[in-house]
Amino acid sequence: MPSFLQHEKEDVKFQANGNSTITKANDHAHPYLNGDGFQHLPKPQQDILLLHGPRQKYCLEKTGEIPELRSDREILIQVIAIGLNPVDWKGPDYNFGLPSFPWVNGRDFAGIVVKASKEPCRIKAGDVVFGPSTDYRDVRKAAYQEYLVTTDFNVARAPADLSVNTAAALGVAFVSALLALGISLGFNFANVQQTKAPRGPDLANLLKGLKREEIPEDIRGECFDGIDDSERPQVGDWFAIWGASSNTGLAALQLAKLIGLRVLCVADVVRHGARLIDLGADVLVDRQDPARAVEIIRSVTKGELRFALDTVGKETATHLQESLPRSTRHKQAHLVGLTGLPKVKLPGVKYHSVPIKVFHSVPALGQSAMEWLEELLVAKAVQPPEVAIADGGLEGINEALDKLRNGAGNGKRIVVPIKTERKTELNGHAATNGFEKRTAKYENLEYADKMNADPLRIKFAYWVPNVSGGLVISKIDQKTDWSLESNIKYAQTAERYGFEYALTQIRFMAGYGAENQHESVSFSQAILHFTERLVVMAALLPGPWNPAVAAKQIASIDNYTKGRIAVNVVSGWFKQEFTSIGQWWLDHGERYRRSREFIACLKGIWTQDKFNFSGDFYQFHDYPLKPKPISRPGRPWPEIFQGGNSIDARENAATVSDYYFMNGNTLEGFLTQIADVKQRAEKHGRAGQVRFALNGFVIARETEEEAVRVLQEIQGKANIEAVEAFGDAVKNAGASTSNQTGMWANSKFEDLVQYNDGFKTKLIGTPAQIADRIMLLKSLGIDILLVAFLHYDEEIQKFGEQILPLVRKLEAEGRGKDEAFEISLTGDVYRQKKSVKE
Repeated sequence: MPSFLQHEKEDVKFQANGNSTITKANDHAHPYLNGDGFQHLPKPQQDILLLHGPRQKYCLEKTGEIPELRSDREILIQVIAIGLNPVDWKGPDYNFGLPSFPWVNGRDFAGIVVKASKEPCRIKAGDVVFGPSTDYRDVRKAAYQEYLVTTDFNVARAPADLSVNTAAALGVAFVSALLALGISLGFNFANVQQTKAPRGPDLANLLKGLKREEIPEDIRGECFDGIDDSERPQVGDWFAIWGASSNTGLAALQLAKLIGLRVLCVADVVRHGARLIDLGADVLVDRQDPARAVEIIRSVTKGELRFALDTVGKETATHLQESLPRSTRHKQAHLVGLTGLPKVKLPGVKYHSVPIKVFHSVPALGQSAMEWLEELLVAKAVQPPEVAIADGGLEGINEALDKLRNGAGNGKRIVVPIKTERKTELNGHAATNGFEKRTAKYENLEYADKMNADPLRIKFAYWVPNVSGGLVISKIDQKTDWSLESNIKYAQTAERYGFEYALTQIRFMAGYGAENQHESVSFSQAILHFTERLVVMAALLPGPWNPAVAAKQIASIDNYTKGRIAVNVVSGWFKQEFTSIGQWWLDHGERYRRSREFIACLKGIWTQDKFNFSGDFYQFHDYPLKPKPISRPGRPWPEIFQGGNSIDARENAATVSDYYFMNGNTLEGFLTQIADVKQRAEKHGRAGQVRFALNGFVIARETEEEAVRVLQEIQGKANIEAVEAFGDAVKNAGASTSNQTGMWANSKFEDLVQYNDGFKTKLIGTPAQIADRIMLLKSLGIDILLVAFLHYDEEIQKFGEQILPLVRKLEAEGRGKDEAFEISLTGDVYRQKKSVKE
């Protein structure tokens, strides 16, 4: 495969909004996160790509000046990735949109905020943001340079699960579609019809609250007189897009569906039809025969098409206007031409050009647009474009634009990651302007990027063996070590091969044969120090931990690691572990009630300036934690996981937790637990806010028979004394619940050999069998699968190489979405076995 195009949806996934891998020197922060960082540099310089004339190649300038901020709302961005647009090559080739030479181009970017605005706002130094450069006459704001200037109201913060490269492809397409629909065509995005989608702005109404002189003169007509209120679209109206497979077309399609319109898409149906249908298109019309396409549009819409968008050019806009009704007796039809309008205008049709300039001219409009985009991405209410990665950084842009000219992107958005290596001295410390070149310490993560490109993927976590004895209570030989050195290797291997989370265990004394135990929070911090993206869940045990101490620890680590710490709150099952250190052993319901207060306190401390709480277990009076943990769209605090099988555990998940951890179970058990937690969450006003994670033990071998033999050997060599002691402890804990539904209440001896019922998850067989079963689990609603292995030295990598690609292939084929279909394929593996009496 040529180095230029790596055909995946995204490439290098830098963690967003505080999660970025900002290069450090001697553990000092990025040199420019200090608001006055540049004044310490004798001659701040940057790489910049200059265009010296029409029909010329861009030239790399190594000593360009870093742009200066000129107003209180401007911010300075270090560019991490650049999204290429057709205008980037059409402008030079046809000599338009270039006020003078030499010139700097580039419309789409994503990067790190290295200097925040002087005005209080949601955008902070260190945030990973993205946006378009719509003010193309200001070269400070162009994307083809290492640092650019923009405003705090013209960028969006990238959600945690959106890669920087994908973010770099979003800005221009979304803003163009939003302005075309929201201003020119009068779409009211406050009237969102989809239940899970956030309400958006009514841009036309927003502009009416302004004075005409507040809008640039050349776009006042479009902004104030574009469409009358009586002609604005209603739910069920038709909307046509010619060039629907373009990035702006795809964005327009999704926005129109949010407010309940019927959307007709004209495109190359063979190449792009499946994608358009997935995004909600009601009717597809092939573009190959324009005259035939016009006939089909007229026939389908029955003369009722009044709203249309062309993203291609004058010729196709002319075809599209022929599809609109000709009569002037009724309401006008409206046609927006993104790149041109027909030369000959028809009566009864009003023609519009997108007032792109309003995005950067009206702060309230720009900010409302980008805040809504953040919310849409977090809610998964819109899908970002697929991207293809171009190598070479700024120097590689010429080659990438050549590919774009020739249509080599195959319908994907071409993105160029920018990585710089120039060293700069800052206050006596060597620092790097950007991302340092990888050393042996951090391996290349491109494979993980490829595996984790789909935003709707199931994610994988692994149990950290920070206690001795491995992950099974057995005397079988295990190639698994509990030392920090080995765990660093496991963590780096895991994130390199597609794992996104890890869970450290909490023990204060020996249990289930684990004679040695490293403490979870400090061990998590150690692992985080040697990884780049892995999110580590540190187990916390209310009782030994006070929420004030835990909140402080986790907030500090969250800042050190740019948002890569999470917590797993464990209510406790091991009585002696509490009594040996002088802690009260509460009954089951009280332990979970204490955990509920503990989690409520964590969230309050992390989000409130002065936290007050008066509970049965904890009290706080005006407690001001600083610094707070990193907050970003979709992640207002470090994620909170919590497990348990009992009614008390489910109620906790429904009321306060972000994720509900489940042990292995039967199909009926999974369905019951998930449905119960969802119902309880809805009752507490948290519908859709609780996600699900599941524990499983993986034994993948070439044949199912071989995998089963390994399972039998693990169970046959069980440490009988340790398993029975563990079983007595956990079954007593489970039996104390009123309905006998606590964790392990129904576990047999052979189940307890893996101490979270991991064998019951049935991830035992060939890689293909395991991938199929993972699709069933995903269809049930599992968001994260937490796995363990017999031989960590080998099997973390094997899982990433042998199983994960099969999972992603099945997901790409549409598997894992239809619960009934997946149950029909693999449900029998999980069904509760009926007894002989039955």
